[in-house]
Amino acid sequence: MAAKHPKFAMKATSVHATSSDARRRGGSASQTATRVLILLDELGSAVPAACDVEDAVAVVSSLIRLQKLDFWLRNPDYLADELLSEFESGRVTLDQIKPHVVRMLEGDAPQLHTYPMERYIYGAYEFIDDALAVLKLYGQIEHRRAADSGPMSRRDYFLLQKGRDTVAAIRKEIPELDWYVEQASAIGLIADAAQGASAKRRQYLQTEYASTAHGDVIPSILDRVRERAVGLKVLED
Repeated sequence: MAAKHPKFAMKATSVHATSSDARRRGGSASQTATRVLILLDELGSAVPAACDVEDAVAVVSSLIRLQKLDFWLRNPDYLADELLSEFESGRVTLDQIKPHVVRMLEGDAPQLHTYPMERYIYGAYEFIDDALAVLKLYGQIEHRRAADSGPMSRRDYFLLQKGRDTVAAIRKEIPELDWYVEQASAIGLIADAAQGASAKRRQYLQTEYASTAHGDVIPSILDRVRERAVGLKVLED
């Protein structure tokens, strides 16, 4: 095995999880770790000049935001619906969203790339501590409590240069990962995706999401979104 990136990435998302239990867990810990790296790399904010995290190149503020971004990354039907809303509002153009919506809704992409999440008190949730621990162990990320101290204070997640190098390396070895890079790019088109609280409110506007009982899997909205996309002439009938 080449030494240029850690073991977890070699197993990443090149193989799709097949069992429903695996999908409900977001795939293996290595798959979750790879998604987290991509989210941090593609959607992380610039690191403040006063940051004391050595070799940090990007940051996502709060675990809530990371969870909400992961929900969109692994649920293409919900993400496509958000892009349609952005298009209807005039905040993005048809040319900006159409390639993403077509990619997410047509063919077998929804079945291959959907990893459902369960709903808990604060919305879509998954225990990703194992994946974060692996990333920290291999020097890919670091996390810090925000300035407001206390047990409930926010944690910020920093991508380190080593993690960015890993993303670049595994994208060359595993072309299938480009799907998730494109998903992250699509999330970047959503106006208020930058804040975890805003993303959470937006996801709760989906009736199916909001009405899911705690502990149950948030259901697919694929058929409804396809119908909407056809109505908006983003997809062909």
